[in-house]
Amino acid sequence: MSKEYFNIDIDMLSEQQEKTFSFHIYVFNPANGSYTPFLYANSPLIAEKYQFLKFIVEKGGSVCICTNQKKTFLHTMNLSEDSIPDLQEPVEHELITLHRQRREKWEKEQESKPKFHFKEALANAQESDNWLPLIEETRKEALTFSFSISHTVSLANYLAENLLHEDNHTNRTVALSFQLAKGCGMDDPQALGDLICAAFLAHIGQTQMDLTLSTKAQLELGDPQRNDYKKHPGLAQHLIRKSGLLISERCNKILYQHHERYNGSGYPEYKQGLYIEPLALVLGASAHILEYMSGKITGTPVALSTIIRNIKEKNLTPGLELDFGDTIYESLIYLLDNEENHKKVA
Repeated sequence: MSKEYFNIDIDMLSEQQEKTFSFHIYVFNPANGSYTPFLYANSPLIAEKYQFLKFIVEKGGSVCICTNQKKTFLHTMNLSEDSIPDLQEPVEHELITLHRQRREKWEKEQESKPKFHFKEALANAQESDNWLPLIEETRKEALTFSFSISHTVSLANYLAENLLHEDNHTNRTVALSFQLAKGCGMDDPQALGDLICAAFLAHIGQTQMDLTLSTKAQLELGDPQRNDYKKHPGLAQHLIRKSGLLISERCNKILYQHHERYNGSGYPEYKQGLYIEPLALVLGASAHILEYMSGKITGTPVALSTIIRNIKEKNLTPGLELDFGDTIYESLIYLLDNEENHKKVA
């Protein structure tokens, strides 16, 4: 409601029929957001007008008084301001309060501790094989995103709060893609919320496949098995649609396209370049690098520094995919430079 008017309960006027008032009565039409004079001051509220006013309210309209006539209205009706809910300060929703408290806490922590550096944190995570600090940093920032932005961001907030607590492959993927997206300039909360949800949901289609397809090294899969494995993005979409889970269209694109590659060599639709959602390339790069590290691609774990060096030098290493677009490529190279510097300092 505009601050120029305030709502009143029509029942306040039920015993005032046939009386005249020293204030105007307005009606609010929610269909077009307009306020229209209904009864001018010094005009009687006859029974027919009161019944028509009730009809308007039943259809979703509101009875209003102009704010500059507030004192006149209260005096005439012998009411106090406390008796008009629309004149009270709005009560902050508990989720809004929670978001504000989390944001304030996070900002204070940012001021009181050394500035977070993703490249340094990534180097430390790889050297120690402990990604919890990186995961925790991602969780804390995700919890500062407002619940009111969208249902997908609200879901991302919930997933971060309840799942980003331990060092596992999925949480590493969420944290790496989140920080990599920020490093590539994709840092608004809606985009990052879409990405978080997509990172958690992208591989749920594998639950509908033969267990061998997700546990066996991908280079060891035969052509029929590889073709079956490539169905998991579509299966993920199918499960989400059947579950009734509400996610944004961009989130849906990210999880469906995260195996697409910039040069068109990916799947399931062999899209190229700008036809691919940029955040899908971020998730694709993050997931692929972590899978290569863990041995899910070749059957043998590989150091992160080796993977990024091969990407930098464009070495045609078996199973290593290189084409995620220039922005992500340059960001990954920047990570490598930081990692080398970190080792020199150490």
